Amino acid sequence: MKTGTLLAFSSGVSVDQQARPRTASPRVRHARDALLDGAASALLQSVRDIICEPTRTQIVRALTPGPLSVGDLASILGRSKSATSQHLRVLREAGIVSARRRGRAVVYSLASGPMVEATVRVLDTAATIATA
Repeated sequence: MKTGTLLAFSSGVSVDQQARPRTASPRVRHARDALLDGAASALLQSVRDIICEPTRTQIVRALTPGPLSVGDLASILGRSKSATSQHLRVLREAGIVSARRRGRAVVYSLASGPMVEATVRVLDTAATIATA
């Protein structure tokens, strides 16, 4: 047992009484209310899939002007088609990119949606700040 727990029992205060939350200050309540709920956190997953992986960030940047084939993306990134395809699969499953077949080539483009557009704006802002 921890020392604090022993003291709680020896002082006649139960553990349940100790665990009761104190009345939070307005500042703490406001901060708690600002936390994202599960639905908002789930919406951010696609953003995390991009921003937390540098190659995926670069794929999104490369696709911003328009659609590209896997081969074109691999060449731009200096990676193999296989490695590029793996990242594109993750982005496709997250709803960030869409794929369509053009002959033998698969062409990828950015999906439309508010979280994808917000992510592109964040990446554009980072690129602008970096060059300033």
